[in-house]
Amino acid sequence: MSKSASISRTPPADVRRTLRSEVGFGCPKCGSPHLEYHHFDPPWAELNHHNSNGMIALCASHHAAADSGAFTQEQLRTLKRSRYATVQSSFEWRRKHTVFVCGGNFAYRCNSMLRVRGIDIVYFEVDENGYDTLSLNIYDTCMNKIFEMRKNDWITRTNIDDLESPPSARTLLLKSSIHRVDIRIEFKDRSMLDNAEQNTAARFGISSEENVVFCYFNGDIPAPLPVKFNARNINFRGMTLEGNYISHSGVGVHIG
Repeated sequence: MSKSASISRTPPADVRRTLRSEVGFGCPKCGSPHLEYHHFDPPWAELNHHNSNGMIALCASHHAAADSGAFTQEQLRTLKRSRYATVQSSFEWRRKHTVFVCGGNFAYRCNSMLRVRGIDIVYFEVDENGYDTLSLNIYDTCMNKIFEMRKNDWITRTNIDDLESPPSARTLLLKSSIHRVDIRIEFKDRSMLDNAEQNTAARFGISSEENVVFCYFNGDIPAPLPVKFNARNINFRGMTLEGNYISHSGVGVHIG
């Protein structure tokens, strides 16, 4: 079998989404949600293709094992039918200086970034080594918790439309139309910051010599009341909140 015309080995977005969904958004061997995409029927070396029927989502470790021939095609087809009720992982991005960016609003040294009707949705906790960590509570319309993060460790139900967290574990995308949830989390280290972000860190008194991480939270949540977050602002109840710099506060944004 000859190779096809050269194409990128990275599958298109719709193929990646299909492959993640069919394994329940976790590697069928270990449950890791940090997935890569393995071509096995035919192997990539024989034909460059993105036919989802001959591909499977695996973590980096089990992808390497599959590439080395550890699994037969029959075993891989069986693994494609594996699904998890929940998947979990952790963000390793921990610094002593964290700037949280929520809908175009910036918070530093705030216990809670976002509180809605008395419930902390986004908040910080310091770990045993003195590093800032992120905690989240994301509810569906019936106030069932579908995503929870505690000190950077997270778990989510998988009766959702999509969950994507690449092997770099720097970003996370969670979507569920039936639950009306669509969130994206992204961490950026000092080396990744643009001039505006560097200036924001300086505005909060963080020296250019010190390590800092920016944590971005954007998307839509339906409960305790509907709130939309985009790159510029927070929208709720016909009101807009944007361009705020909040520091050393118990609560950054409180929506009642």
